[in-house]
Amino acid sequence: MYQKFLNFLYYKNYFKLIVYILKIISLFDKKHSKQIFFYNFFKKRKIKYEKNILKNLYQPKIFIFQFTHDTEEVIKKIYNYDKLYQKNSFDNDGHVGVYQSEHNLEKNDKFIEFSKILQTFINKKLESYFDKKFLIKKLWFVITKSLGKIRKHSHLDSDMSGVLYLKVDQDEKNDNGLRIYNCLNNIEIYRYSLSENRFTKSVSTNEDIILKPKKNELIIFNSYLEHGVENNNLKEEDRISLPFDLIFED
Repeated sequence: MYQKFLNFLYYKNYFKLIVYILKIISLFDKKHSKQIFFYNFFKKRKIKYEKNILKNLYQPKIFIFQFTHDTEEVIKKIYNYDKLYQKNSFDNDGHVGVYQSEHNLEKNDKFIEFSKILQTFINKKLESYFDKKFLIKKLWFVITKSLGKIRKHSHLDSDMSGVLYLKVDQDEKNDNGLRIYNCLNNIEIYRYSLSENRFTKSVSTNEDIILKPKKNELIIFNSYLEHGVENNNLKEEDRISLPFDLIFED
């Protein structure tokens, strides 16, 4: 009964009230504490969403597909980045063996064109799943050294987040990968099949999912999903990825 009421409040954008109600309910039933994390994301976004967008975001999704453009030039630009390995505000994020660039490459003259190509490519792939187009709000690169790790975190100032993997360890035997935590225990996973020219869907109810990325693979997911990176047996000297945050176009 109460879930229907929460859904009603959700589609009315009353996120602050939902969080308050769930905090009270979770005092008596701890299983509802995971829902607080979900609704708190929308509370912090401070955006009034349209009902159709809320309906879409309510069901967490992961999209996995290949980026079909050449990426060797952008790798060269990363290694020639004028601030490469210089200290910045992201050095204190608690990650280990990781360098992050500034989170504004979408405005950097050397990366603007690639950012536009990436944005167009993403919108073409996902246009049938969302009623609005996406804009890349933030774009940055990450260089992960051997045994480097990225702690669990989420992105609270965007709608969807993603990563383009430019250079990865291709050893299938290791356990390295992107770990996504299933806060609602029900994630839809869409993998693009080149042979069938379409996405195929599966559903995971596991507490977390480990995805082993391939070179030039894109992984896009709801920004409220917590995620981290584990590299216990990394053989490649550098793993290079290009994370980004997406917001719905007005």
